[in-house]
This record gives sequence, structure tokens and C-alpha cells, in this order.
Amino acid sequence: MKKKVLCALLAMLLVPLSACGKRAETPAAAQAPAAAQSAPAIPALPESVTAGSAESAFPLLDAPFSDAETEEMVNHNCARFSLVDVDRYYTRSYYEDGSCCLARYTVVDAVLRDRAELLRDCPADYLTQSDGRLVFLGETRRVESILPDGTDRRTELDLPCRSLQLCEGTFYCLTEEGTLLALRGGEPEPLLSGCGWAFVSTQGIFYTALADGRVHLYRSGTRTDLVLTAEAAQTPTVIARRLYYLTQENDGLHLLALDLVSGERFRLADPLSQPADFIRLVGGWGLRFSAADAPTRQLSVPCDTVFDARAAFTDASASELMRCRGLDGDLRTEELLDANGSPVGTALVLPDGRLYASYAAENPRK
Repeated sequence: MKKKVLCALLAMLLVPLSACGKRAETPAAAQAPAAAQSAPAIPALPESVTAGSAESAFPLLDAPFSDAETEEMVNHNCARFSLVDVDRYYTRSYYEDGSCCLARYTVVDAVLRDRAELLRDCPADYLTQSDGRLVFLGETRRVESILPDGTDRRTELDLPCRSLQLCEGTFYCLTEEGTLLALRGGEPEPLLSGCGWAFVSTQGIFYTALADGRVHLYRSGTRTDLVLTAEAAQTPTVIARRLYYLTQENDGLHLLALDLVSGERFRLADPLSQPADFIRLVGGWGLRFSAADAPTRQLSVPCDTVFDARAAFTDASASELMRCRGLDGDLRTEELLDANGSPVGTALVLPDGRLYASYAAENPRK
């Protein structure tokens, strides 16, 4: 509903837009994060966990991932720094000196107005909302929260973290040491150790092992730990029934995929020059990337055709390169980059492709 309200407001200014997407199911009321804690004991995986290949375990999914869960996974992988809440839009804003802040805009008459600086020199990664507070990883990588007006800033977990996730009312954070914790109130509950990246889903915990970077799927109900990839993986992303990921090879990054139902594997022969974005295109999910032979030019292709021999790639280049830093249904927040990959601003992208851009060069620090 919140996303629909903002979409409708923005549509009043521009051409009529298609209906904004909404979550397939309503999550339970979010539980507040735990209070500041000292480091909990880090357990090893229980001895009853079975580690091994997934080859004999297919199908691995009870049902394909919904668009809502894929959106959460994409937001997790891009460490989102934007959030839409009815007529409020929270996002990172860059200054001309290279610093940044967490800013808030109000949507008035279908225009972004009343810019307010909430937190200076704070990247506010993994931005989310719970119990009327904005929750994020701050500049020291601790879990923090503030009220929507920027006041009452407090530390919720006093441990440096790699990531933060809200799933079905519970916060999960991955510590710098590689321990996945559940924050349910009281003492943080250790779930897994030895993780380089982790994402909690209704189908289990997808994670990469610190030891070798390979993707695993851990299911607490059956206490099984399945190895899904033979290679070290970057940004694992599940779309419908496929697990997409990038792996570093001698000639650059390569895109691979694993069908989590049939076990079929795919590999894109042409290397990429940098990590790819998963974004919504007309008709479904797409991949946006820069080829190794054209690092300053972005291309896009639907995910379900990317491995086809005759896949049609679309030139997605713009005056600046873009990196997705937040999805809210059909709305998308982009980090605008120069040819060297340095941020020069941010933009809210509307469903028809038009955007509200904020450039660092036009934003002096006061």
C-alpha cells in the first residue's frame, strides 16, 4: 500500500504509470532489534549437520521464489540505502566534497520536496524500518536506529557487522567474524558460523563459506547443509527457481546459474568487467552489466534469456553508469557513477524510466 501511494503521487506529475508492485504476502509485525550487546559465543555448526553436494537432493525448492523475496535478496546484495514510506523517501545524498548523509524527502504534489538531512557522514547501509524506527548499519558497521525525523539515534547491537536483514519480523545480522545472529530481543542467538555472506529465506539460509566462498543452503528443520556451487560466488541471487551468481576467472567475472529444481547448470561465456545488477525490466527480472571489452558501457538482458545463444542485449548506457542501491516495487534507487566507478550522485528512477537525480556537484556541504 505504501508503495502504491507513492507511485500514484509521482504518476500525477508524469505520464500515467503502471500499477506499482507489492509484496506477495504481508510479513508479521517487525520485532525491535536487541539492545546493545557484547560479542556472543560463536558455535561451530552442529555435528548433526550434513555437509555435502546438492546433486542428490533436487528439487531444493518447495516453491519458486516470489518477486517479493527476490526483491529482498536484491536489496540485501546491494546493501540498500533507500526506503519508501507512504509520502516519505529516505536515501543517501552525496556532497561535492565526497561525503554523504542520510536524507529525507517529502512527496508534495507529486514532486520530491522539503529535503532534510537526518544523519551526516553516515552511509546507512541495509536501511529498513521497524516499529516506527529506521534501522541500518552506520559508519562503524554497528546496527543502529533513529526516529524518522533523525532524532534518538541509538546503537542496537554493538558489534561490527557485514550485513543486516529483516525477515518475517526478526532481524538477522552477520558479524565481521562471520557469525549469523538472530536478534529476537535479549541475547543475540547465533545460528551459523564461518559465513562470508548470508541471506535468510523461507526456504532456508543461503550463505557463502568463509573458507572457500562456495554457496551453501542450510535448513535448520532437517539440519542439513548442502553445497550448491563448485566455485566461489559473488552476489548469489535467486529468481524464481534459478540461483544466479558471479565467479572470478582468469579473464574476468563470469555469470553462472543453478536450477534449484532440476539441477541444470548454466554459464555465460563472455566475461563481465564488474559485478552485475539485478533489476526489473519490462516483463520481468533482468541483468544489467558492463562487458569486459566495454567497461564504460552498460548492457541489459532479461534473466530468463541471458544464457540463450541468440539473447538480445539492450544498450543501457547513460551519461553516468548506474548501480542499483534499492528496490521498492517498480521504484528503483540508483547510485550514479563516473567512468572510474566513483559515485557522483543518486537518483530515484520511476517505472517509465524517468528519474529524480541529485548530483554531488550541485550539493555543497553547509
